[in-house]
Amino acid sequence: MSTGDPVKTHINDKRIHVVHNHEDAQMSIQEIFDAQSYPQMIGVTGQISADFINQYLSGFVQVELALGNLPTHQHLRNLENVTKGALADALLNTANKEAIKLFQGLSSQLQLTALAGVLKLEIAPTQLLHSRFYLLANLVTGNTRVILGSINLTKESFDAAANRFEEVLIFDNDPLYGNLLHHFKEDIRPVVQPYFTNELLTVAEKQLKANRAANGNNDSVIILSNEETDQIVQREMTNLIVDDVQRQLDKQLLDPQATLAMRNVTANRTHDAEMEERAIKQRDTVLMLEKESVSPRAAHPKIKDREQISKRVQHALQSSVSPQDLAVEKKYTTFLYDRPLERNIAHNQTGLYTPNDAGTYPIPFGKLATVSQIKEGLQQIEAVIRGYQQFVVDFTADYGKRYYEAIMYAFTAPFLWEIRQKASLNPEDGNDIPNFLILGSSAGSGKSTLLRIINQLTWNTSKSMIDFGTIYPVDAPQRKAKTMQALQSYMMQGSTYPVLVDEIEPYFFQQPQYSRRLIVDTTNELVNSPKPVAPLIGTTNYNSGFTMRRETARRTYYLQLDKVIDSAKKGEAAKYIYGVREKLDNTLFKDFVVRMANYLEDDSTPWRMFDKNTGQLDFLAMTRRIFRYYYQLADMPIPDYFSDSLCDDFGENARNKWAKLYLTQKKDFLFRKDKNSLLFDITKLTTFNGFSSDSVEEYRNALPVELCVDGINGKNGKFVEIKAPAFYNWIGIENPQLEPVADADNDQTNDEDDKAAEKEEKAAETPKPKKKRGFWARLFG
Repeated sequence: MSTGDPVKTHINDKRIHVVHNHEDAQMSIQEIFDAQSYPQMIGVTGQISADFINQYLSGFVQVELALGNLPTHQHLRNLENVTKGALADALLNTANKEAIKLFQGLSSQLQLTALAGVLKLEIAPTQLLHSRFYLLANLVTGNTRVILGSINLTKESFDAAANRFEEVLIFDNDPLYGNLLHHFKEDIRPVVQPYFTNELLTVAEKQLKANRAANGNNDSVIILSNEETDQIVQREMTNLIVDDVQRQLDKQLLDPQATLAMRNVTANRTHDAEMEERAIKQRDTVLMLEKESVSPRAAHPKIKDREQISKRVQHALQSSVSPQDLAVEKKYTTFLYDRPLERNIAHNQTGLYTPNDAGTYPIPFGKLATVSQIKEGLQQIEAVIRGYQQFVVDFTADYGKRYYEAIMYAFTAPFLWEIRQKASLNPEDGNDIPNFLILGSSAGSGKSTLLRIINQLTWNTSKSMIDFGTIYPVDAPQRKAKTMQALQSYMMQGSTYPVLVDEIEPYFFQQPQYSRRLIVDTTNELVNSPKPVAPLIGTTNYNSGFTMRRETARRTYYLQLDKVIDSAKKGEAAKYIYGVREKLDNTLFKDFVVRMANYLEDDSTPWRMFDKNTGQLDFLAMTRRIFRYYYQLADMPIPDYFSDSLCDDFGENARNKWAKLYLTQKKDFLFRKDKNSLLFDITKLTTFNGFSSDSVEEYRNALPVELCVDGINGKNGKFVEIKAPAFYNWIGIENPQLEPVADADNDQTNDEDDKAAEKEEKAAETPKPKKKRGFWARLFG
């Protein structure tokens, strides 16, 4: 099953306690799971991840692993362990497509080994399985290894930085191997069933054959559509109840009272009251499915026939999603999957895949362009920005950089999650690579048109945009919260093509329960657990009321497009941009992803490049390099609106806001000499004084915490206390509290005058008082 030699990952922290043959040892994960010395592996684990399999288990000739259950926080009785524990978990994991997700996370070669039955994963749907052991063997040499402990087959289990203790006990050629092997074969194997079910493998193999027949090559990557996986889940859930539970009953491996417990499974549900609403609904669904799967009144209930169960399963799945929510889901239509494991630079394979037109199998995305095509692509971008240059009032080259930045961000978007990994020395660094681009625009600035242009330049269509205000109808219950959940769902589809959202309403940024949950929580999840998640590019109306909280602003790339199209030229502008958009395509983007994939595969690529102006990590540095090379290839001059650095529009907007406030309200900034600080009563920013109703929070959010005395406490409450020197420097105004400095040149001149006067006094032999010298002489003499 080998897919290449992985880099050794050493374990050097005592919290990962490794004991090898009764002695403390330092071993890498590869040395513990030594596939070269022990090609066969059997065992039981609690959790397993595709990343771990791809990196550490691909070298084994044969693998059979049973997946156990995680410990629960509550004590369950005998039959509750079956109905509320094992079976409910199995049904829930099936409904959440956990096995399908794991299968699709495997490399294409490992997917083939799963199809061939060489990589076997299993579950026990009617037994709680808390065992943890791994048995390695070499049938040729007869050598064996037993691995015990608390570790699971995930990278997190071996992460010493997680600040938890784990035990790894290793015994080579120990009699314990025979004991545990017998236990696995005789006790565990009879109660397990394939985790990668026949339903899943059949559909995967069908797609594989169709892909090869259609493309005439051996490309073996498998990516299943939502429709296919939905159908797989329905059949799997039916089989779990009809076949697997009944089989355990027939073999007398399950208590005969289990069906009675299934019927009563919904009793005593109060302990779930504190669970998240979504989790409760999911669990209630599978538990109700259990109850309704057996006869309602018999003393010893029997499982209903397949047709009845199948209808129950179908109804349960359909009722869990309302027609309105289903309609919302279908508004997300563009899928681009980033699969770095499938990247083949020698053949210009980017690792990006998109579904074919019928949605039946994935096809590679990306193709090198000719020099003439590259030149044409640059000219398309030039025509776009030239349109804004002609029709936007007070357009400047510096302002035009924002349009180019938005386009470059969109080009880079599918790879941002990879760039975040490569540029981060620690998890906190990931916050510097924003997964959100917000275009703060004035009404009539052409922001919606720009979003459509971005869609055309990357996807060759303008129909992928989602209108924020129409995701849910205005009369929908909990509309705001559900809209945020929909956006989060769009981003979590596994695709890395950016979610394009037009006209995001101001409340999203002003109310932290929405912006924080989507922007901050999503970014934190990406930082701690890197995975393909679609970036979001959105527009919002810019006005004096726009604001973002500090933690949200840090994780967002904000570009301000506050200049409007000349109203006298709107007709001409519309005609011009229509002609430009008629000629746009995504040829340059297809070439770009090939070149960016090459950079991602090159270990010498410098991802940690910092902006000389802002000091921020320039996550678009390699994108700028590629575009500069494009201009060189096309023999075209680099335009003056091409940006070599990030735009700090949110910071600049905040500075201007406070600078104007200070210049117009100086008397309200009271100097506190003992702390060299300024006190400002922020509650004066009321509608009575001409400000908007949200001005207090706008100005509070715009004030950097590092300027405040006592940190965050200095910007909260009625009085904001600001460090005077830092504040004046920030807004670019001379500090009026500083004492004037002496003029050295004038001091020297006055000294010479003083000496000449002294000579005159001596010559006249008339005693005269000496003049005061220098600056103080001019001031007081």
